[in-house]
Amino acid sequence: MLFITRVVNQLTVNLKRVHCLGVSKVAVTALQPLGCLPRSTIVNAFQQCNATENTAVDFHNSLLQQAVAKLNNESRGSPFVTLDLYSSFNKVLKSKGEFPGSVTFDTPLKPCCMGVSSDYYCGSINENGKKMYAVCDNPGGAFFWDMVHPSQAGWRAVYLALKSTLDKMN
Repeated sequence: MLFITRVVNQLTVNLKRVHCLGVSKVAVTALQPLGCLPRSTIVNAFQQCNATENTAVDFHNSLLQQAVAKLNNESRGSPFVTLDLYSSFNKVLKSKGEFPGSVTFDTPLKPCCMGVSSDYYCGSINENGKKMYAVCDNPGGAFFWDMVHPSQAGWRAVYLALKSTLDKMN
């Protein structure tokens, strides 16, 4: 947890620097639930998130929120805002994307592109140039593209979940 504290302390320094450069509104993202990335959910067949990893993320996001609140108290006009990716990702993953304007994700924790075995990953080729990965039949219906990256549809769903926060920034 000391590492997380140091990361947030450095983020605080960096946010102040950016604001001092004349940026009037500074947005920082909270971490998404890293325990829900396919690299973490593969151990249980992409059925549930890793609670231990998400506890560490919760700690990071809590410290970040406190730091942003302190920065705003020390500044005029509340120039700092946190974009809550954690809640946005969770909203999409728990609802499987079932809200207006979003795609429905049948298995949101399962990636579309995977290596054919644990020795390979999305995009791998063997020494003969043969592709050693498989892509799902419906990439537009997958929340995750690979073991760590949301797909275009996944990011759109997260954007829609974040939209009200983004609209308030204007």
